[in-house]
Amino acid sequence: MSNIKQLSGAIRFALFAGAASVLAAPAFAQNSGQQEEAKTLDRVQVTGSLIRSASVETTQPVLVITREEIQKTGLNNVFEVLNNITASDGSGLSTVTTQTNGSDGSQQISLRGLGADRTLVLVDGKRWASDIDGTVDLSTIPLAIIERIDVLKDGASAIYGSDAIAGVVNLITRKDYEGAQASAYYGQNSKGDGTRTAFDVTIGASGERSSAVIAASYSDQDPVFARDREISRWPYFGCEQAQAALPGNSACGSAFGQYGPYVVPGFGTVVLNPNANLADGITPADYVPFNNLFRYNFSPVNYLQQPAKRSNLFGYGRFDITDNVSAFVRTSYTKRTSVQQLAEVPATINASGVNGPQWAFGAAANNIYNPFGVAVNQINYRMSPLGPRRPQYDYDIFSVQAGLEGNFELGERFFNWELTAQRNDGQYDRRGTGYVNLFNLRNALGPSGYDTATGQLYCGTSFATRIPGCVPFNIFGGPTLGLGAPIPGAPAGRVITAADVRAMLNYVGYVQVATQGNTSVNYNGLLTGDLFELPGGMSGFAVGFEYRKDDVFSQPDTLVASGGSSDNFSEPTKGFVEVKEYFAEFTLPLLRDVVAAKELELSFAARKSDYSAAGVIGINNVTSDPGSPLTRKIGIRWKPLDQLLVRASYGETFRAPSVFDLYRGGGESFPQATDPCRAVNPNVGGSGYQTTDPAIIANCNAAGVVNGAPQPNRQIRSLIGGNPNLKPEQGENFTAGLVWSPEFIDNFDISLDYWRIRLTDAMATVAAGTTLQRCYNPAAPGYDPAAYCPLVTRVSNGQIAQINITQQNLSSTDTSGVDLGIAYRYDFGDFGAIRTKFDTTYIRKAEVKALASSPAGDATGFYDGSPNWEWRHNLTTDWTKGDWTVTWTARAVSRLEDIGGCFLSICSSGDPAVGNFLGFTTYHDLAASWAAPWDARIQVGARNIFGKEPPLTATTFAHSFDAAYDLPGGPFWYMSYRQNF
Repeated sequence: MSNIKQLSGAIRFALFAGAASVLAAPAFAQNSGQQEEAKTLDRVQVTGSLIRSASVETTQPVLVITREEIQKTGLNNVFEVLNNITASDGSGLSTVTTQTNGSDGSQQISLRGLGADRTLVLVDGKRWASDIDGTVDLSTIPLAIIERIDVLKDGASAIYGSDAIAGVVNLITRKDYEGAQASAYYGQNSKGDGTRTAFDVTIGASGERSSAVIAASYSDQDPVFARDREISRWPYFGCEQAQAALPGNSACGSAFGQYGPYVVPGFGTVVLNPNANLADGITPADYVPFNNLFRYNFSPVNYLQQPAKRSNLFGYGRFDITDNVSAFVRTSYTKRTSVQQLAEVPATINASGVNGPQWAFGAAANNIYNPFGVAVNQINYRMSPLGPRRPQYDYDIFSVQAGLEGNFELGERFFNWELTAQRNDGQYDRRGTGYVNLFNLRNALGPSGYDTATGQLYCGTSFATRIPGCVPFNIFGGPTLGLGAPIPGAPAGRVITAADVRAMLNYVGYVQVATQGNTSVNYNGLLTGDLFELPGGMSGFAVGFEYRKDDVFSQPDTLVASGGSSDNFSEPTKGFVEVKEYFAEFTLPLLRDVVAAKELELSFAARKSDYSAAGVIGINNVTSDPGSPLTRKIGIRWKPLDQLLVRASYGETFRAPSVFDLYRGGGESFPQATDPCRAVNPNVGGSGYQTTDPAIIANCNAAGVVNGAPQPNRQIRSLIGGNPNLKPEQGENFTAGLVWSPEFIDNFDISLDYWRIRLTDAMATVAAGTTLQRCYNPAAPGYDPAAYCPLVTRVSNGQIAQINITQQNLSSTDTSGVDLGIAYRYDFGDFGAIRTKFDTTYIRKAEVKALASSPAGDATGFYDGSPNWEWRHNLTTDWTKGDWTVTWTARAVSRLEDIGGCFLSICSSGDPAVGNFLGFTTYHDLAASWAAPWDARIQVGARNIFGKEPPLTATTFAHSFDAAYDLPGGPFWYMSYRQNF
């Protein structure tokens, strides 16, 4: 029996034994003598307010996830903990590659369907190091240092500043730990891949006037290949191998294949016959007409889950200078490495330039390997001999925070103060293999020959005028580059050898090197304390200032930036954004212990921000004025009864543009779009317009299109860059809800909150298709040919060569919903205790308008490349008896309609006209742990214990399912050991 099967069997036995114990426990009445836990009256600072208070209840809903709760889940990283809460929309980036083929392994959290850049991430109330695009990579925060996680499910720009639109995640670290603890974790998919290991050590000590905590951790995640799951081994699920004679092909694959095609004058669109005998020489007779059976199946090469490693060192120290003044320092260093693997480079050669100027060349008629004797100016060849593209990421993130804090009394009033300085540094290096030097490939496909005197291959019209170092490249030789085929013009018996193939690949292939980095500094001061007595108690205040500056640079690979790489062209980025802010917050306890008002408190907050920015656009230095927003917040907290809390808040929010938003260097992208001027036959220009709209035809004619433009590929080259004229997004948040703990049911709590987020001037990219419509179609919303037509570039036959795209302050969003939380604990006496928590989020609407004149579109209940669930539920039940704990969790999401329709077997009804539905999906997790007498805890468990497969979708970027769902292929089994010393 294999070790994998032994591990799975042992864990299954332990889990179901624990589950049986839960089911066998009889229901005894609760111990009536149980007393409520004592409540501390210490003044503390809670997430959502800067005022220190004895009350931990705020006017805004805060989800608290304790360290104990995290350990019961069996999850071993911050991202998975947060991605599983019901407020998460599941669209944040992860190491699962269904969302993008360029992921660097970052992990992000997105709340309320508004994106990771609208969710603020804090560590101990301070901003964490962000990536160059302004988002936070959660993999840089080790779970071992977390004491608890607070999730403020409301906007809070008046409290924390920019980005706190959808909510705030505040990760509270361990500071007062004494002793030592070590833990180890091992987990594996039931398929035997995707293995995860993690180790951490925490040591804490304290003296009379000082304390310190040091934690070190390491984690390692192995890859999962797309070829190893049925759902992802083909470009689309159900579109299997074309035929046995063409291994590696798929009718739904890429038109850039290992055998071509080549568009050859006089021969048409042809591919090299895979069964051709190359030993007798490659001739036109070895080529056959191209059809979909020759499409390349790129999926098996790709990762489904990326490998990633992370090492982290965290330290916190505190020293009491006097009884009222303390100094503290907090530092963290993270080293993260990850790898992405993509299918081999598709050589998109087209001399017309429609695939970018870097690809504007062809194979010369007198190239030694050209069997056709004419110039071939359109080649769709998969560079499989070079191997897959493998960008490797090496990230170093350092953060240090130091400060002074203290307290004093003045006139029988108590005050706290804090001065803090913080610096975050990120260095992001990338090294990639499997890429093509296009300058060299252009040379290698030009005129070439064989010099019989020296026995050398050369590039150029003669050996005397040869290009030094150049090696002719046999792009017509299929996946082996013609290995074993005779070299034209060489003596008999001189064939293409393995050494020749290596020389070809060494010449055109190269190692890509790029680097990025950012530095942020933050200085802030805070004074909080008592103001004056009111009927409800002492009023409180907090005032302060904050200064932040983010410096960002991105230096692409030299060949990428110069247009000589097979990778997407990209320009450098350099700039900074700085802000000066002043803020104030007040609480006014109006009533206490009167009829219908056990407590009544109002709160107010305001923050004034002044932004400035500068950067480089092309070769020009540019300054920007991102704005000076003023945000305000008002809240009410009312307890008509001791057991009932009613709360509501209204606030203004904003998100300032990042350096990347303002000054991002232009980069290539290939979105799908339809040219309004497209010809009836998209492969042949001038064959007549597909459209019959005379206004569109007139605009196309004015653009130089004659009787329809060719568009053989639905992907159109676009260049995306920053916009230095962006202004902050403005928003409004409203929440209202209640928390009820009825006295007639002990240990029972229920919370219900309605929330609404409205956002205007949202920074959004005008899509390529939208740009084309606003240029050519007078009936399109936002039609403005003067603004949009200059963004479209065409070549001489009318085909689109490029569309320039940038972000603008355009769209508005209006989303609302309800959060429900129920918690109950029941004590069975000698048979243990059960604790149940139920959380659910209902999305009432998620409307987006591209322009003020555009109709609102509600995404709720639809899948449009990311899930827009109407409902998301979590139900967790713990049974604890003595040293044993068994935890069962059910995670469920509602049904979605795939707006992309269906493809082949994806259609749930079998009728393509009906479309595809992602069904209601429930995952079950089970874990059991035992507290050993030697002060250790052992846990075994499984995520998705019943092996529920993710629903199929045709609209996701790749792999036919979305990363918001669990990986396919059965349960994930794990075990952990934690030892206290």
